[in-house]
Parts: sequence; C-alpha cells; structure tokens
Amino acid sequence: MILPLLLTSLLSSPLPPPDGIAALVGDQPILVSDVSEALHYQVQANPGLEKLSPPDRAKRVLDQLVDDKILLIRAKAETLDVSESEVNARVEQRLSEMTQRAGGTEALVQMLKQKGGLTLGQYRLRLAREIREEGLKEKLRDKYVGKIDPVREEVLAFYKEYKDSMPMLPDQVKLAQIVVKITSDPKRDSAAHQKALDAIEKLRQGADFATLAKELSQDPGSRDSGGDIGFTHRGELDPVYERAALALEVGRYTQTPVRSKFGWHVIELVAKRDQEFRTRHILFSLVPDATDTARAKELADSLRRVADAGGDFAALAREYSAEKASASFGGTLGWYPENELQGQFKDLISSIPTGKTGAPVLTADGFLVIRVEERLESRKLTPDEDWSRLSQLAAQMLSNRKMSTWLGHWREQVPVDIRLTPQELARRIGS
Repeated sequence: MILPLLLTSLLSSPLPPPDGIAALVGDQPILVSDVSEALHYQVQANPGLEKLSPPDRAKRVLDQLVDDKILLIRAKAETLDVSESEVNARVEQRLSEMTQRAGGTEALVQMLKQKGGLTLGQYRLRLAREIREEGLKEKLRDKYVGKIDPVREEVLAFYKEYKDSMPMLPDQVKLAQIVVKITSDPKRDSAAHQKALDAIEKLRQGADFATLAKELSQDPGSRDSGGDIGFTHRGELDPVYERAALALEVGRYTQTPVRSKFGWHVIELVAKRDQEFRTRHILFSLVPDATDTARAKELADSLRRVADAGGDFAALAREYSAEKASASFGGTLGWYPENELQGQFKDLISSIPTGKTGAPVLTADGFLVIRVEERLESRKLTPDEDWSRLSQLAAQMLSNRKMSTWLGHWREQVPVDIRLTPQELARRIGS
C-alpha cells in the first residue's frame, strides 16, 4: 500500500543531513538529502534492503533516483504533460485517504508538524510535485510499454520464481464510509449568499474594494487591512478559494460569490509571482453552530441504524456522503492492512465487528460513519486465492522488464556524473 508507506516515511525520517550533490543527471542534481529521504521510504516499502550493507543500500537507492531522473528527462523530451486538474484531483484523493488513516484533519496536521516539520500546505505542494512526476512516468510507460496481460503460463512461472520471497499478506480489513458534513442552516446560507451578491453589485457601481471589506467582511484577520491576506503559496488556502482566485486576471474580482468551508467570499486577485499570489476578500462567514452539529449528528445516527438494520450501505453512501470520490463507489475505501491504520481511526476499526457499522465519529468538519465489510487474516499469496493479484504482479514484472530495456537506451543518451562513492554516500546519510 503506497499511501501509508508515504505517510510513514514522511513522519519517521530524521532531519536531512548537510546537503551536497550525490550525482548529476544531465543538468539535474540528486542531493544527498534526496538519497537519505528515498532510503527511508524504500526501507519501509522493502524491509529486505536492511540485509544489504550500508554502501550497497546507498548505491541501490541512488541508482533508482538516477533512473527516475532519466525517465523525467525523457518525458520532457517527449513533451508529455500531466494536467493541473489531474494533479489536483489525485492530491485531494490522497490527502483524503491520509486524513482518514490519521484519524482526522487535526491529527494529520499535528503529525506533519511534530514529525515531519511541514505544514499541511507545504505537504500539499510536495505531494503535488511527486504526483506530477508519477504521472509523467506513467504516461511514458503507457507510450512505450502499454498494457500487458500475462497469459496463465506467465503468471504461474512468475509465482514459481518468486513464491519463496513473497511477503506475507498482513491482516487486512475492507472498509466503506459515509461522510456527513456539518453545514450551516440553509436559511443562513441563503442570507449570506445574498449579502455577497449585494457586495458585488456595489463593486460594479464603483465602490472601493478595500473600503467595502472594512465595512462588511466578517474575517477578523483581514478586515482591518481592507480584506488583504497578503501573498500565499499555491496549496495553502482552501482549494475552492484558490481555484477561483487563480482563475481571475490581476486586478479583477469574482463576478459571483465563492463558497468555501468558511462561508461566501468576494475575491480580488491583487498580484501573482512564481508560485505565490496575493488576494483580498470580503467574507460573509458561515461557521456552523451547535444546532448545525446536532442536525448532522442526527443524520449520521439514522444512516448507521438503517445500515445495521439491513439497509444498502452503498446506496446510502451514494445519496448522502459528502466525500464524492468514495461516494461514487458506494462509499468503498478498499482493503487496508490493519497494522498500518493510525490513531483514532485504528481504535475505531478494531471496535467494529465485521459486517457492522461503527458509531459516528466527530471529525474537524463533520461525522464519519465507517463500515467494516470484510476481514482477512495474514497469509501467503496463492494462485487459488489470489489469482487476480498475482496476475497484476506478473504484469508489473513483465512491464518493468520491457521498460528497463527502453531505460537502457535512454541512459546512453544522458550524461550521468556520480560524485560520491557508495561508502562516502552511506557515511553522509548515516546509513
């Protein structure tokens, strides 16, 4: 499972060592800290690496990073691209899954801060970069390798070759969810929306944005400065707010109100530079109150009762869940190794019997209703029980072999300068 490993790697890695260039691929440097970070992740993904000597571990990781750089250079030469919308969608999906595993947004923020030294906005930027690079390599693989469907004999040959080295499948649990957001009363929402419309009309009639923000905005942090929140990095603000702001031309304001989790905004884009942008806004706040929380809790409780009385959980998720990515699949989150669940989420899952739905759990912005659909005990992969998974693994191996052939050709076209010996690299990263 890639996501929990990414999270574990991030939260367990020490501060990077003093940097230096370990290798130069074309004009792209690979830093000592890059190798250190990748090593922590790869050991999590493949504990067998710990059996290698420190220099051999360092060399293997550096070789992989060199190959990754060559693939990205080739993707650039092929003018391959990953759309911003695709990257954003994947970022939101991963953050949603990581938030569930951590036990809520606040828990994830605390883990990022305490163990990784990153804010959620900083991690979002880092994740977007990683996802964009993954997407480029996927497109390169699609172009030169394509889809591989191994025949039965190839799957059996793969199993025979690797069965003794395959790791045990851990205890796993299949989960589904319904997310009930705490939202403000529709009447209050409508009234705030109308106020935002009225503010836009005043701007059209020539009102000064800063003066209007001082008069009307309900954001105490920016009201006195005319709604100006200064420069922010991409990924640091509410995604809805950010998309609306970046769709504007500098000096323009939104022609319709923008709804974020904080309320209705009128946004003006003041300036842009590199990965930063500056906005000011007029906010008509819609912070949910106790009545809103009680209404959401009542809905979550009723959905749980219906599900445990034999109701169709998938149908309930499609109709009521506010988390649309999983709702479109009937709330299904998929299979998770139980030992990789974390925090409040882990305690919750362990308390829910198989085939039952847990009591709604209050999160930062709503209630989480979790159902444990199935459980599987730890075991070895076998052709009888895991044919689909073995087919996927065999296809991946055949794909990798074909891709390695192409990589060998491309490697000859890119100058690679290894600056540090494996022994020196291992010493610097403390491997």
